Amino acid sequence: MNSSCSTFLVISGGSACNHICDVFGRNVSFVLGISDNGGSTSELLRVLGGPSIGDLRSRLIRLMDVHHGDAAEHTAIRDLLSYRLPSEGDEYIIKEEWATIVEGHHRLWTPITVEKRETIRGFLTMFDYELLKRANKRFNFRNGSIGNFFLTGARLFFGSLEAAIFLFSAITGIKESMRVIPVINTNQTATISAVLENGDTLQGQCEISHPPSTGCSARKRIGNPIDLFSPEAALFDNPPIEDYYNGNLVFSKQACQQLNSRIRRIYYMNEFGQEIYPIANAKFFDAIKSKSTLVYSIGSLYTSIIPCLILRGVGAAISQSSSLNQKILILNGSNDRETEGYNAIDFIRAITSALNESQLIDARRKFYECLNTERPPSPTSITDSLPVSQEYYPPVSLPNTPPGYPPFPNHLFSASPPSRYMTHLIYLSNSEIHVDVPSIEEMGIQCIMVNGTVLSDGKPAFDSDVLDIAMKEITNTSSC
Repeated sequence: MNSSCSTFLVISGGSACNHICDVFGRNVSFVLGISDNGGSTSELLRVLGGPSIGDLRSRLIRLMDVHHGDAAEHTAIRDLLSYRLPSEGDEYIIKEEWATIVEGHHRLWTPITVEKRETIRGFLTMFDYELLKRANKRFNFRNGSIGNFFLTGARLFFGSLEAAIFLFSAITGIKESMRVIPVINTNQTATISAVLENGDTLQGQCEISHPPSTGCSARKRIGNPIDLFSPEAALFDNPPIEDYYNGNLVFSKQACQQLNSRIRRIYYMNEFGQEIYPIANAKFFDAIKSKSTLVYSIGSLYTSIIPCLILRGVGAAISQSSSLNQKILILNGSNDRETEGYNAIDFIRAITSALNESQLIDARRKFYECLNTERPPSPTSITDSLPVSQEYYPPVSLPNTPPGYPPFPNHLFSASPPSRYMTHLIYLSNSEIHVDVPSIEEMGIQCIMVNGTVLSDGKPAFDSDVLDIAMKEITNTSSC
């Protein structure tokens, strides 16, 4: 067996993947979306704008090594940054508790040294100052995450989300080889929408995956979406919200109604509800070029995984990577609101279609740039993807042609097969999702079954030790 260690690039959601993080060792980059607008993050977006940071904070806290240096202090810092203010009770009492934290009097500060306490508190103070400047918006501290407040304060101070993540990692002792990467490097709000097969559109991640009890109704898609070739496509800002009431602040993932129709595609939109085409973080591309194993991890398919795949450049980078020896899908143990009734092939189709859409966006962009410079495009200069039967997944189509331009010639783009994006599928022996092994292996994807455990709610789940053995067998590596 090869004694070298596999290096991992993991595309995942927030909390869903946290319990299996140790499987990926100490040389790993986690790519996470920044479009979640539910929970306490929704209140940050309403008042301060900016990217969603809840999943980033969740993963950073999971990667903290409380045994590094002063164990008692590191445990106390973890407890502080993972602490949430009460979700119920008197609003003024909750705000009073926040005041004791930002002023440094709360019991959570006790084991933390003065130097680190004042560093953390400085950015909490910055966050509080920004709220005071917007006092007319009446920020609701209910269910507020102190870690989210710290990251937001640091982002506002540095003017950079990545600088805030670096600071968080440095203060909490996260190893430099374990990186948390926001999928888009921006200080603006990233909003996703879902087009359903019946033509309805759901706007915002919370509305797609876990709408509040107050209800969010589907709507018809806004017409004339801005194309990526228009200058206005650079707009990437926070949708205006007039009402102080925030229906996304408290929700239940278990109490969601089933969607009226399956999701056809996910896209990013600007503040006017029009489609835009952002490019992925450069650090994401660096990881694709340098890591040996790509993992599409467990999590919400359409709101955690696919928003990381539809971005410009991602499909081509994964398809053409010379460093990625394995591309592994770890299949969820059960379906949720987004994937009701899905089988394993449906997951494969959705991921393949998203990555092909990324490549199609790139091809269309290059075609229209060539028209602007009067250089005729050639198929090989646009994509080196392979043709594939449409039996595996529906054809990808984007919504419009730029005004005054000819339609994009379909023959200039050939969709890649699932095997270009995926080499292995790992699934649970007690999975609630049907896995048609012969059909999947005909696609060129090897299926690996592992024994699962059962959660307290009766749902199947991965055991990290069992999954670790399977990953080492696939990557042909020993313990690292």
